[in-house]
Amino acid sequence: MPARRISDEQNNELVRSAIEQAEAAATTDAEFAQILRAVYLQSHPVMSRQLPVIRVRSARGAAAAPPQADPDFHIYEDPRFLKNARAMAARVKARLRIMGGTTVMGNEFPDCVAVGAVPKGKKKGDWQCTGTLIAPNVVVTACHCSELATQVHFGNDVTKKGTVIGVSKAVRHPGYDKSQEERDDLLVLVLEKKATVAPRLIADSASIDAATDGRAVGFGNVDSTGSIGYGVKRMVDIPIASNACRGTLKGKGTDAKRYGCNRDVELVAGKPMLAKDSCSGDSGGPFYIPKGKTWLLAGATSRATTSAIRTCGDGGIYLRLDKYREWIEDVAKVKLL
Repeated sequence: MPARRISDEQNNELVRSAIEQAEAAATTDAEFAQILRAVYLQSHPVMSRQLPVIRVRSARGAAAAPPQADPDFHIYEDPRFLKNARAMAARVKARLRIMGGTTVMGNEFPDCVAVGAVPKGKKKGDWQCTGTLIAPNVVVTACHCSELATQVHFGNDVTKKGTVIGVSKAVRHPGYDKSQEERDDLLVLVLEKKATVAPRLIADSASIDAATDGRAVGFGNVDSTGSIGYGVKRMVDIPIASNACRGTLKGKGTDAKRYGCNRDVELVAGKPMLAKDSCSGDSGGPFYIPKGKTWLLAGATSRATTSAIRTCGDGGIYLRLDKYREWIEDVAKVKLL
């Protein structure tokens, strides 16, 4: 008999309950992670089943086993991740933030768009990726989405009415190389006309360096194999493990080796013990960080970490957009705020 699926609302209640129990019992970050994972898995009818082990790399959904991946390392062994996860859990417990795979409602994050194309002979768009509006007529997304990036959809559900704007020019970053850990995985889309929603501000470098967690938003899939659920805008709050892929852990090597990220230009985040992560279809989508009462754009979703054992759910790599600001302004002929 297949495992019983539960709604986002039911799942969120399980997450909140697990956090409260773990916070009450834990005395260290490592103990918090262990208790949180155990409590959640015991109560979750789907996650408690054995999940398939799939070594992944590159764009969300592409399976491979990179030679430099460390098979004995996982993101929740990183003390920076555990510290940030526990701090985030305390805020969730205090109801200061919402955590965990919820559907975006109303006009929240209108700058987050679906990215796709219209196949020959069809009237409807084929939506495959996610992007973010950063200027009235400019969207940023992942370079590995470039073959299906001729239009964008503003709205919360691609199957429902929304505003669709065509792309007049798509510019791939010249440094993008799929064979080299997808470095410079950035695509700039210049739209045929200005959008009516407000563009999102890109966070400054100091704010990203200091961030402990953020919010990933996208239209991507919702299962661990990255195969179902695309089309509805969802959001999830996740702790950061590495802000700029610069760290080194004793006995475990560099962030670049452990996660497969690129130094200085990418960050790593996820919540593997609860399978909270970006997934296939979220590629190119926003990773926001909080700034007072608003959210600033810190990164664009690129791929799974090399330490992941599933296509989705074990941590992701996000391109830091502050590192590409000047290039974006140059190719799009805009001045970003």
